[in-house]
Amino acid sequence: MKTRNYQRKLPHIQPEEATFFITFRLKDSIPLDDIRRIQKNLARFEQGLLSWIDLTTEEKYEIDLAKHEKWFMFNDHLLDKNPNGPYWLKDAEVANIVAEAIHYRANKQYELHGYTIMPNHVHMLVTSLPEAPVLHKVMQHLKRVSGKRCNKILHRTGLAFWEDESYDRIVRDEKEFLNILNYILRNPVKAKLAKSWEDWPYTFVQPELL
Repeated sequence: MKTRNYQRKLPHIQPEEATFFITFRLKDSIPLDDIRRIQKNLARFEQGLLSWIDLTTEEKYEIDLAKHEKWFMFNDHLLDKNPNGPYWLKDAEVANIVAEAIHYRANKQYELHGYTIMPNHVHMLVTSLPEAPVLHKVMQHLKRVSGKRCNKILHRTGLAFWEDESYDRIVRDEKEFLNILNYILRNPVKAKLAKSWEDWPYTFVQPELL
């Protein structure tokens, strides 16, 4: 399997054909103060300057996620608890623009297995197709086009809609695939936005996977 590398804020090694779990979020959707606080707590904990008993239950959870590099859960935790927004994806017209952009590229650049559009971020599970552009180029274009259309709806001019960096993780096997798909579907339930994943209007899964 051939791979292609690229470097932005984070290094990525991406096979040309692979299954990916992708998360991308709105600009400024994770408060910098929260990130800095957790990074500081983790550094102090690893240096022995902070003991486990000094931490709140919330801080223990955050440090555990950061220590074990469960970055998608770590980001979700911060995204779901952010009380200040932005939450532009709660707008049905805006969310539908993003959904259209995701579906438009299905069967052209990737096989789309499922996604959920949360108020301030999006999860996708896709498999890259042969001869498709490298994933970060696909995501770059998807975000640029959808962001421009969403900003027009929201009457925002000259402002970034999406955070530049996306999170992507290669799915290694069927067990991990099913776990991630379940995680995606249950995200609105975990965030207390719906009682069941079927109730959330911005979730999609291929019928054969149910």
